[in-house]
Amino acid sequence: MQPQSLLVVLNPISGDDIDKEETEMLIKAFCDQAGIGLAVYKTTPDLAADQRTIRSYVTGQKPDAVVAVGGDGTVSLVANLLIGSPVPMGILPMGSGNGLSKDLGIPQTLEEALAVVAEFNVRDIDTLNVNGTPCVHIGDIGFNALIVDRFTHDEGRGITTYAWNTVKEYTDYQPKHYRVETDGGDFAGEAFMVAFTNANAFGSNTTINPGGVVDDGRFEVCIIRSFPKLEGVGILYRLLTGEIDQSMHYQIIQCTRAAIHNPDRELMQIDGEPLPPTERVEINIRPGSLRVVVP
Repeated sequence: MQPQSLLVVLNPISGDDIDKEETEMLIKAFCDQAGIGLAVYKTTPDLAADQRTIRSYVTGQKPDAVVAVGGDGTVSLVANLLIGSPVPMGILPMGSGNGLSKDLGIPQTLEEALAVVAEFNVRDIDTLNVNGTPCVHIGDIGFNALIVDRFTHDEGRGITTYAWNTVKEYTDYQPKHYRVETDGGDFAGEAFMVAFTNANAFGSNTTINPGGVVDDGRFEVCIIRSFPKLEGVGILYRLLTGEIDQSMHYQIIQCTRAAIHNPDRELMQIDGEPLPPTERVEINIRPGSLRVVVP
């Protein structure tokens, strides 16, 4: 059944060379033609203010869905406000990565993604609680978190900037020691990175968890163990082709709860946002806690 009213949360600075004014006009035109009521909120640099305003609108106006228009950060903002709520989230991917939307099969063009929102097929997916912070897609500790941090502070945007930071940091990066304890198995040793997710791939189209299912009540801890520097190209190839699980340097643990011990206090990121490092990371699954509009 088609939604009657939508709140669109639009990030005016996400993505590469995307005209947000034109995007807003196209969304309004689509909703007008479909007879869907529409309110638009544009995000600001003040995250707390954005959260208060969106939460107040959802509580007061009760839209049928809140639609995130932007990249992974905008999706994370909206998702975090809707976890545990009956109100579903729609996604119109307009960012540099768009990781969750790709994993859910949401089209990457505005017109097709709008059609998905209008069809209003809702799916309940799992989310993670990571030291009290929600994670709706992928979090990790180690090399990728370092690159996310560098990317966040870089003036450039897009996949080119992300790739440049990866190449720049790779040569001197040293794997760190971690201990992982879960209800599905353990790990202790040096690792290039330790990821936790119930999804599949980063927005860069590198697949860290080929068999991940977003609504099976479990998540995966995905470990790329220490490997010789010269094997980096092979690791990247397997990530890009969805075959990382065939690498001898990869280990996966399926579980419902986990604790990661990070004695070197390596950087951590969740859904594309860097977080302060901590020596212990506790992760728990929240089954079916987020409603999402999907194809």
